[in-house]
Amino acid sequence: MGATAPEGLVAEPATRVARRSRPAVPALVRRTRDAGRPSQSPRGTSGRSRLRAVSSRVRAATLPVLGVCAVMLFFTSNLTPASASDLGGSNIPTAGAAPMPTQTLAASLVVLTVSDRDAFGVTDAPPPPPPPPEPEPVVTSKNLTGSTNSNRASSGAGTIVNSGTGDIRWPFPGSVVLSSGFGPRSAPCAACSSMHMGLDMTPGGGTPIGAAASGVVRTSGMHGQFGQYAVIDHVIDGQRVSTLYAHMQIGSSPLVAGQTVQVGELVGKVGRSGVATGEHLHFEVLLGGSTQVDPKAWLDANAGRTL
Repeated sequence: MGATAPEGLVAEPATRVARRSRPAVPALVRRTRDAGRPSQSPRGTSGRSRLRAVSSRVRAATLPVLGVCAVMLFFTSNLTPASASDLGGSNIPTAGAAPMPTQTLAASLVVLTVSDRDAFGVTDAPPPPPPPPEPEPVVTSKNLTGSTNSNRASSGAGTIVNSGTGDIRWPFPGSVVLSSGFGPRSAPCAACSSMHMGLDMTPGGGTPIGAAASGVVRTSGMHGQFGQYAVIDHVIDGQRVSTLYAHMQIGSSPLVAGQTVQVGELVGKVGRSGVATGEHLHFEVLLGGSTQVDPKAWLDANAGRTL
């Protein structure tokens, strides 16, 4: 007869007591027994057994991954060059990192051709500045031997040099400065003509003016435009040729109409009477006594001649 539970306690079932009284079977023996049995359906296993099975599979899958990561970390740390900061300032000498191969590109692939842009190389010096304009040449007229030809000054301006000899002469011997030639021009003043019918010479105020050739004075006096002026008639090569002298200083001319004068004789002095912008001699040549021609061209062709 079974034992009776003390009073106040509930007796356990007989099956639970019998299960607790069974001898413990080692885990290894249980595993061996279970190995020969057919696997039970998941429905028959307890929740704790399923949890153990899942944990075992996770551990089995994790171990190879951790191994691969450890191997990669080992090789990566060996390839990374050490630095002074990694050594913490210790006295251990640091090994320099192995030189890495460099990549070289052909210069023709990366260098732009500068000459395609502005026709100058990178190292070429800049082009020199343009030379300054050359001064206008001074053309001189030399007739030192008494010949009839002399060099012309461009456009009636410049300086001429003459001998001051011969039966036909320039009004001033030696060097003469020309300021305005014969022909169209920009009018130098409001009352001045844009068509210049004479040749302006500027030897300086008060310079004596000589007759270009021997002849007879046609007129001498004052004129509204010419100021103090004189006209002398000559006979050259059988033709009448007249010369006019204007803008002389007032009262400087000793000539009177009908007076005979010789080549080089005083006609007056350089001034600025009449319509003039400065002291100069306005000189004209009139073929036939009235037709105005280029005085410089006529003097170039005739000065120094012997009649």
